[in-house]
Amino acid sequence: MDSRQRKELRIGILCNGPVLQHWQAECLRHVLAVPGVELVVVIERAQPAADGTKGMLERAWTHPWRSVLYRQYRDRWSRPKAMLPEDLAPLFSNVPLVRVCPRVEKGAEWFSAHDLDSIREFRPDVLFRFGFNILRGELLTLPTYGVWSYHHGDEMRFRGGPPGLWEIFFGVPVTGAVLQRLTERLDAGAVLKKGWFATVDHSHKETIDTVLMHSGVWAAQLVRSLLAGDNQVVVGTVSRTEAKVHRYPGNVDFVRFLLRLARNKYRFHRQGLKLHEEWNIGVLYQPIQELLKDPPDLNVRWLPAPGQGTYRADPFGVLDRQGSPLVLYEKYDYATGIGEISRIRPKRDNVLKRSRTILSTGTHLSYPFVLQHEGRTFVVPEASSTGKVTLFESDPELTELREIATLLEEALYDPTLVAFGGRWWMFGTKAPLTNAELFLYHADSLFGPFEPHMLNPVKCDVRSSRPAGTPFWHDGQLHRPAQDSSTTYGSRVAINRILRMDKTAFEEETVKFVGPVGGTVYDKGFHTISAVGPFTLVDGKRMVHLKNAARRATKMKMERLLQRDRSAS
Repeated sequence: MDSRQRKELRIGILCNGPVLQHWQAECLRHVLAVPGVELVVVIERAQPAADGTKGMLERAWTHPWRSVLYRQYRDRWSRPKAMLPEDLAPLFSNVPLVRVCPRVEKGAEWFSAHDLDSIREFRPDVLFRFGFNILRGELLTLPTYGVWSYHHGDEMRFRGGPPGLWEIFFGVPVTGAVLQRLTERLDAGAVLKKGWFATVDHSHKETIDTVLMHSGVWAAQLVRSLLAGDNQVVVGTVSRTEAKVHRYPGNVDFVRFLLRLARNKYRFHRQGLKLHEEWNIGVLYQPIQELLKDPPDLNVRWLPAPGQGTYRADPFGVLDRQGSPLVLYEKYDYATGIGEISRIRPKRDNVLKRSRTILSTGTHLSYPFVLQHEGRTFVVPEASSTGKVTLFESDPELTELREIATLLEEALYDPTLVAFGGRWWMFGTKAPLTNAELFLYHADSLFGPFEPHMLNPVKCDVRSSRPAGTPFWHDGQLHRPAQDSSTTYGSRVAINRILRMDKTAFEEETVKFVGPVGGTVYDKGFHTISAVGPFTLVDGKRMVHLKNAARRATKMKMERLLQRDRSAS
């Protein structure tokens, strides 16, 4: 394919009228904000004349009574912000309009030769489907790069709709989304981009808002790639799904759905009131590359339990002069609700000296990422509440930290750095999807300034996005540990292999999941692996009862509920 950069991209919109759903309007705005994109045509369905020949009995007979409960729920009680109507008539006012009346055949819609010729005059490169039903025929190949359409759901498991409902109904922890180039098969087009979000099993509304709004930026990302000359992004992978096509739930199934939703909501509001996370650090006496073995050796030596009401997490370190690990970690205190960076020296006999606080700012600190470069030791802690990423330098014994540079004037969770391809790269996540959306930055120097990748967020997958430790090399390929938080926060670690990383593209694949460490006390989570010479530092989670923390959690939940009620009123 021609890989030369394009100066412009001509797009068109397929819609049922000027009123779109809010997420569609936002998606379109993201696309139009890309320099070089021009909206050249709006293709609108010509509304057929109302059929006044049906009598009351006929209308009652043909009414979809089977799914009437869901339809009432959708129209009256469930109003996700992403689906609220937004009138784009002002935006479309100076754009040529083509009205079409497609032929309907077996549930699919076909455009006439006259309508196709009318559209062809505008030479669209891409048509975005924000309306109509199942499209068939020559329209799908008329634009240079095809007709693009969103499907909200993992097409390998859930075809059809409604979005997010069947995932909650069947207890699936992740909800997928797909941006595809349409083909003749329903929900089985060429997948251009795909992502996975955590299913909010106690709120269908929140699930919909998250999936629709955050996948809406993908179209603009692909458009940027096209304009940069990467035509491969429109080839995609043709889905071979044979998954069942779901419809609106029948009344019995919908009642079951509501009962499950109520159960999940009850469980959610009780969560964290009695049991709380306690993380602890462990040592594997093997290099980090050994975790790629199948199965990996997880003979972890856990440190003694942390003090009541505290935990240890996010271990990183260096080797001391004797070749033993020195460890920096997050020391979290439930009484204050904040973490600080502390140092500890693990020993084989598990006799520990008192830990030493290395960095405390009065705000939450965690994830003290350690790297050594040109004989110097640097630390980049997470300090998202400050709204920036700061580089510190440490002495060889990790006894003190000295601030030397601000790398990024943005709040970033779990910032992780690595040198690759002659540049420095920084990974991290951002609110609100701190476990799902991966952001990437790059610079000529370790000391910055770092600039955002043109495709940020470069990845969306709650199973393998958020950084989880030290990137490492194996067989000449860079691997990146990431958290899998699909079932619970920090449930296990995904090891990703970087396939491509440059200024215009990013691609990785998950090659291994590791943890949690079964048969040990800390078997409820596993979210950090970091390399320290011949050692690998890890952390694990167990659930404990903390009386004071339970009171604090109850108070915080009540405050959030009151705040939500005030904002809703």
